[in-house]
Amino acid sequence: MTAVTDVKGVGEALGKSLIANGFKTAEAIANAGPADLAKVPRIGEARAAVLIASAKEAVATKLAAKKPAVAKPATAKPTTRRASTRKPATRRPAARKTVAAAAAEKRAEEAARKAAEEKAAAEAAAAKARKKAKAKAKAEKAARKLQEMEAEFSKAKDKVKAKTKKDKKSKKDDKKKAEKKKADKKKAGKKKDIKKKDKKKGKKKAKK
Repeated sequence: MTAVTDVKGVGEALGKSLIANGFKTAEAIANAGPADLAKVPRIGEARAAVLIASAKEAVATKLAAKKPAVAKPATAKPTTRRASTRKPATRRPAARKTVAAAAAEKRAEEAARKAAEEKAAAEAAAAKARKKAKAKAKAEKAARKLQEMEAEFSKAKDKVKAKTKKDKKSKKDDKKKAEKKKADKKKAGKKKDIKKKDKKKGKKKAKK
């Protein structure tokens, strides 16, 4: 059995997570499907494909490393030489798996690049939206301030207008009072003159 941590790209933390989810060996990972492996936290389908390819490579490498050790006692026999010539045949699947792993890794990198681009585009759009919202809020604030200023100006204008009207009315009333006073005075003067005349007439009559 090959340990989970022997798989390329699997550290201690991820190894514990894989074991906790039932993938206790590299063989278990190699035999799993991308969808099954993607159920493990922190592993997406793209990374799952890379881990499966790496697990197959690790298992094949371990098997290839074990076979020469078994063939060592018979090194003097010609048959062992034939066995040694067969070694490249056992390595070929590993080489093919390495190519598959590289392709899966490339796909994963492409997916990660696309995700990074999408994230950057989303952040740029969000920043643009925030900027637009900020400008809109600023414009609305300026409009409110202008409206308030116009309302204050209109109020002050009305106040001045009302005061002017009041002053005009007050002057008009004062004028009327002055005219009335003058008329009353004139009237009183006339009455006084009439009284004087009547008094003189009375004196004349008395003399006669």
